[in-house]
Amino acid sequence: AAVRTMAVVTRARWLLMAVFLHWSASGIHFELKGRTQKCIGEEVEKNDLIIAKFKSMEGHSLAVNVKDQTGRQVFDKAGPSGKFTVTAEYNGEYKTCFFNTDHWATTVEFDIKRGLGAKDYSGVAKKDSLKPIELELLRLEDIIVYIQLEFQRMEQNEIAQAKINESTNSRVFWLSVFSMFCIVGVNAGQIYFLLQYFRDKRFKEF
Repeated sequence: AAVRTMAVVTRARWLLMAVFLHWSASGIHFELKGRTQKCIGEEVEKNDLIIAKFKSMEGHSLAVNVKDQTGRQVFDKAGPSGKFTVTAEYNGEYKTCFFNTDHWATTVEFDIKRGLGAKDYSGVAKKDSLKPIELELLRLEDIIVYIQLEFQRMEQNEIAQAKINESTNSRVFWLSVFSMFCIVGVNAGQIYFLLQYFRDKRFKEF
């Protein structure tokens, strides 16, 4: 029980850290040489909202496409800048690929948000006429729901992993038993043939 409690506490800490990083995350910058491609993957959960913006700092044309984990293309656009909004249909990695169509290198600015980080709370506040304290309470409620869902997902993953481990252990056990019988059988065969050899040799000597 104590071990399980420690595991829960550890997971809670990681989740809170992940939520914090989710809120404080900013865009990334990277250099893309002429006529080259770079892909960036993002792990998402089913029904996650993904909002992203991209821009070539030098104004070069970029060919940008987004594919889900099945390889299905969900976004495709060419231009110096743009944005896309996608709702994940499955759990897994969504991959965004940038191709510099120009011959000269460019610096790409890419800002991606998902889940809680993608929710427009300012728009919600204006629409529902929420006060700042009410908006913060709504934000905290969403964080709590997010953490609960993450706990449920972790529990499901643990159960699935336990089943896999149990199945693997069972297979290893029967494989060991089979190997033992094979070894015993081979040794018994060797002893039998040795006995036959010495018996035949003894008869020949007589």
